[in-house]
Amino acid sequence: MADWFNEVTWTVVAAFATLNLLVLLYASDTRAGAWLRPRVLRSLRFLSGREDLEWLDWLPVTVAVGAGFAAVSAYGIATGQYGCQPVVVSDPVSVLSSGRAFWAGTDPFRVASCGGYANVPNGLASVLISAVGSLGNLPGIYLVWGAVAVSVLPLAWALAGSDRRLVMTYVGTSILLLPLISAQIDGATNAIVPVAVLLALLLARRSELLGAAVGGFLATARFPTVFPLLGATGGNRRLRYAAFATVAVSFGVFTAVSYLVWGSDFLEIVFFSQLGRRSFSLNLYGVFLLQNALPSSTSLEAVQAALTLALVLVVFWRVRSPVRSAVIVLTGIALLTPFLSFDILVWLLPLALAGARARWWLWGVALVGAINYDLALSVWAWNDGVTWPSSILDVVLTILLLGLFIDLWRQDDRREVSSHFSGVVERTAPRA
Repeated sequence: MADWFNEVTWTVVAAFATLNLLVLLYASDTRAGAWLRPRVLRSLRFLSGREDLEWLDWLPVTVAVGAGFAAVSAYGIATGQYGCQPVVVSDPVSVLSSGRAFWAGTDPFRVASCGGYANVPNGLASVLISAVGSLGNLPGIYLVWGAVAVSVLPLAWALAGSDRRLVMTYVGTSILLLPLISAQIDGATNAIVPVAVLLALLLARRSELLGAAVGGFLATARFPTVFPLLGATGGNRRLRYAAFATVAVSFGVFTAVSYLVWGSDFLEIVFFSQLGRRSFSLNLYGVFLLQNALPSSTSLEAVQAALTLALVLVVFWRVRSPVRSAVIVLTGIALLTPFLSFDILVWLLPLALAGARARWWLWGVALVGAINYDLALSVWAWNDGVTWPSSILDVVLTILLLGLFIDLWRQDDRREVSSHFSGVVERTAPRA
């Protein structure tokens, strides 16, 4: 049975899905876009006295998303919803305990939380961010991770070039940003993945090796991040092999340091337990998990690892756009992982940079994933025991991801650009 939290969540998801769709339609060359654009521009003139979008840059959108995250977080902290609850371990408290454990010199991956123990599968880069946030108690944790999550917006702006207004507005209104990172702390901590990818790509424009080194370190936060970063180095104009090696060495060195300091608990919790995780999944694996029919042997992980490495190598050799290389691998990971949670879908935000078609696919992925997790799984399957709607949506999401994956391969390396967000007022007659 649904409660008030579910109803609020559905309302927010519906509002953001609609707004995100309007952004896509506004930028499209369809009749709907031709109908929508003059009305939006007239509304802007009524509200601000201007009939263009020149004022729209990364700052107001980032401030708006940050303010929304801060408001939700402040409410959760003030009402005690993020604290310890009966029978339930609090994820925010666990992240806070992980940061405190770092300063205390104890294990930050298995921590005391709400009268019990919790595993925190976040690697070195995440531990360091949580350590800084822990200095401000629970508000500090939400401050640092909120800052990480909303930094996706200025990074997308910086990378998108002449298409930056569309890309940044699309990301800012996506279900996969504010609704996802506000729903639970795991959404905000998972945002380190798109941030790592975007920051590495941005730094690589100045220095391929600097971008590779920083990316390799940030990949320790969530280890699958290393795969899109390795694939993206194949698109470098110079030093492709050196950049590939730098990502691998940077990631390997910081992983080795973590193992030397914290031992086998680090490897087990951050790597092995995540590889074998079988809680649920929003892709095709979810159908088998709902029926308890997925084998638990390590052969599945071995096949998954082999396919992922093969994908990275093919992308490295064949694709010459760093952005497209990274998003192809990210989409492949979403297809291959037996644990695709709604939080992990935030990893796909860099797809906004891959052109108009990719943004339409991502809109569908975000909407189906949200409906599956917030309704079909959370209410019908887990509360009411009705699993078939979630199974159907698992299949639908897999089809969308597969279509996106194929479409990305079919693109050439020229980025699609839309002019409708350039700030220029279009005065031509709409298409017939």
